[in-house]
Amino acid sequence: MAEPGRVAFCDFGKREEMTPDQIAEVFDKVARVYDETWKARNYRDHVYVAEGVMDYYSGDRESVRVLDVGAGTGMLAEELWKRGFRLMDGLDPSHGMKVEATKKGVYTNYYTEFMDGKRINGLATDAYDCLVVAAAFNTGFIPCAALPEMARLVKPGGLMCFGIPDSRFTEVKDYVNRLAPLMKMMEEGGVWQLLDSKYCHDFYDNANPGNVFRYVVKASSIDAVKYIDRLRPVD
Repeated sequence: MAEPGRVAFCDFGKREEMTPDQIAEVFDKVARVYDETWKARNYRDHVYVAEGVMDYYSGDRESVRVLDVGAGTGMLAEELWKRGFRLMDGLDPSHGMKVEATKKGVYTNYYTEFMDGKRINGLATDAYDCLVVAAAFNTGFIPCAALPEMARLVKPGGLMCFGIPDSRFTEVKDYVNRLAPLMKMMEEGGVWQLLDSKYCHDFYDNANPGNVFRYVVKASSIDAVKYIDRLRPVD
């Protein structure tokens, strides 16, 4: 792998200089070693998110339709599979990640799409019971503008569960003074309701504290522009 790609994989800030397609190419190149890299760093975000979803769906999990956004190689889906979930789709822009994830046999469908705020026409409103995200709230991945589109895909009463390290709110330019206010605005606007947030002290590297947020979706018809236009400009 070329050195710029290696740097961008390890140094999140380097991705600010890259286009979304260039970032996807970086992950194409590291896909075959992605799992072992994060296991060596004692990555835990996906485990915590899976536990939060399992707790919400205490009954029949085989019929729960789940969309894994920023699915990567399927590490989160593997954890959900262990806990009885069977109807899972993945979404990630990296073809290389899709290749590795497909080998695991945990996804029904895998969409090579960006979750960037634009409407994904191939995915219907209220298509899923649950939407999950692990390790994809970061520079060059899920922008603030994507949250309303993500909520559109989950039927009322369904769950959105995602982990965000504390540092992302202050270090990712798109999130600074924007992500937390957007999450609150969407709750005040009736899009979703915060069920709870669970503090975790070690998302990876036995450090990097953050929270796993669980939101119950309340609305099907969501005016994304209404929320995004109210955000302050990116500095």
